Amino acid sequence: MTEVPKNATVLNTTVLSNFAQVNHVELLLDLPRLVTVDAVQEELEEGTESHLYLEHALAVLEEGIPVVTPSSSAERLEEKLLETLDPGEAQAIAVAEAADGIVITDDGDARATSKQRGVGLTGSIGLLVRFVEDGEISAETADEYLKRWIDEAGFRSPARDFAVFLEE
Repeated sequence: MTEVPKNATVLNTTVLSNFAQVNHVELLLDLPRLVTVDAVQEELEEGTESHLYLEHALAVLEEGIPVVTPSSSAERLEEKLLETLDPGEAQAIAVAEAADGIVITDDGDARATSKQRGVGLTGSIGLLVRFVEDGEISAETADEYLKRWIDEAGFRSPARDFAVFLEE
């Protein structure tokens, strides 16, 4: 079992799925103290039957993103969060909160819960902005990814054009 690092960056299923859908999960690998949780791995495994691209995410989990098991304090929090959230979101938020970290999710309920609980938060679009600002991808590439997520995966975005997010 991998121990959860202090200030962990905890990936949720939605973000892994988005980056797998555009075949660029490796962009996530340089995020600081990056982990995901058992429940997210299970959700990805279940999803591969209908979304083959999730196999890319699973391969990266095996190679470069540690899958962690919640501590006992995180497990208690997870139980409470399961009253309103799916397992992946509940476990990711619980682990992030217990580690004083951040959760990376696009799920609306998970985002609202994270904000309510004071857990650090970003999502796929926030990561795209970071990757553009750090010079890892171009704004044009980020725009292409965003449009593919919207058109091919049903991603809900407050704007269709990525340039809007660079202006904020």
